[in-house]
Amino acid sequence: MQVIPNFIENKQVQEDIKNTLTEDRQIPYYYVNYVGDDSDNSDFYFVHHLFHIDDNNVPVCSQMFTRILTPILGRLNFNYLMRTKINLYTKKSEFIQTKMHIDNTQPHMVGLYSINTNNGYTLFEDGTKVESIENQMVIFDGSRKHCSVAQTDTNIRVNININFQ
Repeated sequence: MQVIPNFIENKQVQEDIKNTLTEDRQIPYYYVNYVGDDSDNSDFYFVHHLFHIDDNNVPVCSQMFTRILTPILGRLNFNYLMRTKINLYTKKSEFIQTKMHIDNTQPHMVGLYSINTNNGYTLFEDGTKVESIENQMVIFDGSRKHCSVAQTDTNIRVNININFQ
């Protein structure tokens, strides 16, 4: 696992991404009634898909793809982008640990970029806990089971999940 603080070095670019995802009311977020594993109903969240491959094997890009992802993808070493999405978690009155999961059964890497600092975190099956710290990127092997734990201190927790090979 690699934890990279201050991932986007240009503060203006980093702030633009943050403001776009947390202040700009132009991003459509969509409700999902589970987090990670559709058999787990312990929590919910909202997503905006920036890139994915549809059922017909056709790439689908959000209109926000270039503005949000270009500064991030330019710093990652990858051959193939599988999926990338923005996750938005709402404030909870207590920490809710969702079910452990992997994002994809194919071999892949995960990049998890934190938009804002809060007391939510990502927990791995081995007990490793990665806090949500603004402008921090965590890169890990996609075969590692992990789960999300929503925050109790800020109204929203926003991160970008990137699956790549």
